[in-house]
Amino acid sequence: MSLRKCVLDGYHERELFGHLNSIWKDNFNIYPQLPFTKIFDIETLNINHKERDFLLKTNIDYTVCDKEDKPLLCIEFDGLSHGYNRGGEYIQIVKDQLRKKKLELKLKIAMEHRFPFYIISYDEKTYLLEKIHLAVVDGIIGETIAKMKFRDKINEYLEDSKDTLNSMSEYERYEYIQDLVTLAEIELELTWNPISKKAAEIEGVLINKGIISGLSSKHLSIPELPEIKNIFDIEGIKQRQKVWKDIKWHGCEVSCETPKGKVTEQAWVRNFEGMLASPLIIVQNIAELLAFYKAATLNGIEI
Repeated sequence: MSLRKCVLDGYHERELFGHLNSIWKDNFNIYPQLPFTKIFDIETLNINHKERDFLLKTNIDYTVCDKEDKPLLCIEFDGLSHGYNRGGEYIQIVKDQLRKKKLELKLKIAMEHRFPFYIISYDEKTYLLEKIHLAVVDGIIGETIAKMKFRDKINEYLEDSKDTLNSMSEYERYEYIQDLVTLAEIELELTWNPISKKAAEIEGVLINKGIISGLSSKHLSIPELPEIKNIFDIEGIKQRQKVWKDIKWHGCEVSCETPKGKVTEQAWVRNFEGMLASPLIIVQNIAELLAFYKAATLNGIEI
């Protein structure tokens, strides 16, 4: 029988689509297996015959569109090679040269169009907590949407503050605008990033009950970044910049004090820096979520 039982390629692809749809369907349309030509007009691309033939036949695993079906970002699930992308570079864990060539072509075209295109695998798909069904991919989508909406949000803030800004000196105006930028970023993150939103929700409960204090966090990485002695440590700064380019994993450790003892949690994400989603922001959000959830559980608070 030649009729396929499912348009998705396997269990993990179906599971991920079900998750994405459950989290994002109220605000966006999620489409699986859209033809590449539904997103990009390949007739205008500078590609050879073989590349054109491949793009005519290939699909994209998941496309996030607004409610008018304008494509906003694409996601490829790389279950075979366990890869991910750092900007326009595809980093393959299980080597497969043909797959690498195909995914790099898709990435190249997306980068040329400044279109968010993410390659993810099991690390980005796995739930952060057994009782909170969120994953790294949700942070990637949320941060991307938040960045897309930043210009409109800051323009809205500036319009609302027009009279106030006109009455200020140049220095005061600069400081005020910087505050507006920070407020816009926080508002958008709490609106669109479900990990950040959930962490803030639990933190609010803990603060209201007087459970947590002394919150601290620190950045981690693999490989580890060398220490800089001071601002005049030129060699240390050069070494740090060199290692920064080679980071494979970003991590964050968050600690807080509670009546039942100190809570410390770490989170790690692969270094998918280079598009709109920042691994540094996402990993801190995850570490905070894990720490707040542990603090709540330790102190007998149901979340």
